[in-house]
Amino acid sequence: MSTPLNTIFSWFETGDFPTETQFKETFLSFYHKDDPIPFKSIEGLEEIFHLFASAEAFQEHLTDPKAHSEYLALLDASNLTSTHISSWKAKLGISNAATVDSSDQSGNVYTKTQTDGFVNVLKDADKNLELEIRKIKEILLSNDLSLDELQEIVDFIKKNRDDIEALKAVSGETREDKVKLLLDYSGLGSPKNQQEFNKQVYDKVLLISQTPTSAIVQVTGSTVFPNTLETENVIIQARDSVTGKKINIDDYATNQVIEVKMFSDPVNPINILILKVKP
Repeated sequence: MSTPLNTIFSWFETGDFPTETQFKETFLSFYHKDDPIPFKSIEGLEEIFHLFASAEAFQEHLTDPKAHSEYLALLDASNLTSTHISSWKAKLGISNAATVDSSDQSGNVYTKTQTDGFVNVLKDADKNLELEIRKIKEILLSNDLSLDELQEIVDFIKKNRDDIEALKAVSGETREDKVKLLLDYSGLGSPKNQQEFNKQVYDKVLLISQTPTSAIVQVTGSTVFPNTLETENVIIQARDSVTGKKINIDDYATNQVIEVKMFSDPVNPINILILKVKP
């Protein structure tokens, strides 16, 4: 324990004779240059020391992957919020960057696998359409006598419509109701005489001439419209009304309506060609 400095001064006033004990206590009150000064003897040093981390704590801090995570981004960006991400995108100029689906966030573009799937579906649909068109061309180019005869009948009716109508008008003035038929015409409703037979044949032929085999409808996007061919056995093809380029669509037909769906918004009106085919 050190002696107060005022006490030491009082031992060495003029005329005093300090004792051995006083000399000893005087020198013990000071630190020799070869002696270390105790840590606690330096005023305020302990408080300053506590402001610094220990070597062990410092090493732990260096290897801590989450150090400063409250105000610095981690290497794996796991501590970034949606607001932080938006701010980074804005600063980097990548706000409109494409993203794909992840475990916790929906993307804004299709993956390559999804795109390949769409392309394959369109390829299959195009192949099926091409096959059906080829079948129609083969039929139209064939030497099928029944097809040729049917076309001749339709052409004849269209060309001679006025004469046929006039023939029907005067048929009531003839004696055909007295002419009996020799063969069985049950397929025509079993007519009893020549007059009924003529009427049945006229109605059948007229029906053939009036029954459409194709239709064209112009649309500007996905829509549903009446099926004037009145059959679901149709082939549907879409083409750009300006460029004539074939357009891929998804279609569905019933006896009453036809529905077409566009895969994208068309630039120009689209011509929808509907062809009736044999079931």
